[in-house]
Amino acid sequence: MRSLLLSLLLFPALLAADVARAEPRACFDRTAMINALVDDYGEQLAEVHEIKGKGLLEFHVSPTEGTWTALLTDDDDVSCVVASGDGVDPAKSPALEAGLQI
Repeated sequence: MRSLLLSLLLFPALLAADVARAEPRACFDRTAMINALVDDYGEQLAEVHEIKGKGLLEFHVSPTEGTWTALLTDDDDVSCVVASGDGVDPAKSPALEAGLQI
């Protein structure tokens, strides 16, 4: 629950920071993006939240490396990286054990 609240609180700040920097975001077809996260980083879907009018906010985490990626996927199935990093404790995400899929 804490991670959900944190992600919902941080999401607007992440979007604002991205716009403020005016840096291009990495955006690709969702299938290609997911394949890259799995193949290159060993990440899998840990959480997904609907953002009305924007699409889906997805958090992908590596259960072995602790890396993470936050994606915003729109209605056209295009996913953009809004943030990424490392240091996540995969043991604290029950969705990883359940193999969450959308």
